[in-house]
Amino acid sequence: MTLLTVWPDDQPGHVLLRTEDLGTITVELKRHGVGFARWPLAGLAPDAGEAEVLAGYRDRLDELTAAVGYHSVDLVRGDAVPAAAERSSGADEDRFFVSGSAVWYVHAGRWVHAVLCEPGDVLSVPAHTRHWHDGGERPGHVTIRVRHPAQATAAPLASPLRPADFPGFDALVADRATGWPALTR
Repeated sequence: MTLLTVWPDDQPGHVLLRTEDLGTITVELKRHGVGFARWPLAGLAPDAGEAEVLAGYRDRLDELTAAVGYHSVDLVRGDAVPAAAERSSGADEDRFFVSGSAVWYVHAGRWVHAVLCEPGDVLSVPAHTRHWHDGGERPGHVTIRVRHPAQATAAPLASPLRPADFPGFDALVADRATGWPALTR
């Protein structure tokens, strides 16, 4: 199940919110311009190639690309992801999780939102939003990435956060498995 954890950006050890409630996750992310939704899974074989995966979600992708004018759709395998570093992009980006799990960190305002995404999750990160992601020691997630045409160039990050200061994928998954207490604001 999807998990959202929120910290102040200057206190990575101080959890403000931790929830698996999809309604709360959607509302909390929307406050910062980040979209969250769920798509049904297509039931593809684990070893399906890019063309087969994209074909399995063609109707949803066509709706998304026609409605917003997106121009780039590709399949990204988590095992090819470089080490985490905070960054921003001049393009809006949607990620649909086909299989596996990873954490997308969104640094919005003075907060860091860690979204532990699982199959069926769609995360929409607006252009120029500071973010990074972590698939753990052995990343194996597969996502469909949809990008909007490039917008104005993002300003360089004045003082990027150190992703290593925040709990990573493996720590968040381990904490969840040990029955962490539910926290709310």
